[in-house]
Amino acid sequence: MKKELKKEREVIASMFNGIAERYDLLNLMLSFGIDTLWRAKLVKFILAGKPSSILDIACGTGDLTLIFGKRGVATIGADISANMLSVAGKKAEKRFDGEGGVGREGSTKRGEKPSFILASADDLPFDNESFDAVTISFGIRNFEKRAEALSEILRVLKPGGSLAILEFASPTNTFWKALYGFYLKHFVPLVGRLVSGDKYAYRYLTDSIESFPKYESFCKEMRDAGFDECRFRSLSGGIAALYTAYKK
Repeated sequence: MKKELKKEREVIASMFNGIAERYDLLNLMLSFGIDTLWRAKLVKFILAGKPSSILDIACGTGDLTLIFGKRGVATIGADISANMLSVAGKKAEKRFDGEGGVGREGSTKRGEKPSFILASADDLPFDNESFDAVTISFGIRNFEKRAEALSEILRVLKPGGSLAILEFASPTNTFWKALYGFYLKHFVPLVGRLVSGDKYAYRYLTDSIESFPKYESFCKEMRDAGFDECRFRSLSGGIAALYTAYKK
C-alpha cells in the first residue's frame, strides 16, 4: 500500500525552508554531481526552441534558473519556499552583480540576471501566454495539485511553447532497480539526516519518488492537461526521466 504523503503547500514549504542552507551540499553529495548532466539535457531541449522568456517552476536554490540567465534568456524562478528563494537570490547576486555591474533591465556582460518570485505552480501570478518555455527540475512530484499546476502551465505558455520536466524515476533493470532502491531507502535518509538534521525531509524524498507516476503514466497526465507531443527520455538507466511537451 502506498503511503499517503503530506503535500499541503505549507508542509512542503516548511520542509524546504528548513533545509535550504544545506540543500546544495546535500544535492552534490547524494547525486555525485550527475544531476548536472541531466539538467544539461533539459537545457539543450529548451534552448533549441530559442526562447526569449522562461519560467522555471519549483526553482529551489536557482541552479537551473541561473543557467538560463547565463545564456542570456530572460528567466523567472518561482518557488513556494522563501528560504530557498533567498539562497537563489544570493547566488544570482554573486554571479551577475560582480565586475561590470548590472546594466539596463538587469542585463549584464555575464548574461541576463533572473528574477525570483514566491508562487505556487497551481496559482501562477502571470498573464495568459506570458512565456516561451516552462521548466521544472525535480519538483513536480511535490505538487499538491498536479493537474491544476499543469493547467496553469498551459495557460501561461505561448502557443508553440515548450515544457520540460526532470523528475526521478525507477530503473527497469532488476539488478539496477534493487541497487537504486537500497540507495534510496537507506543511504539517502542517513546522509540527509546527518547533514541537514531533518530526518523527515529525506525520508519524504524516497517516498515521493516511489509514489510519482512514471514514464507513459505521467505523459498521459500531460496529454490530459492539454499538452501535445508528450514524450519521455530515460536517463542514467532509469534513475531519472526527462519529460517534454508543447502547447498547441
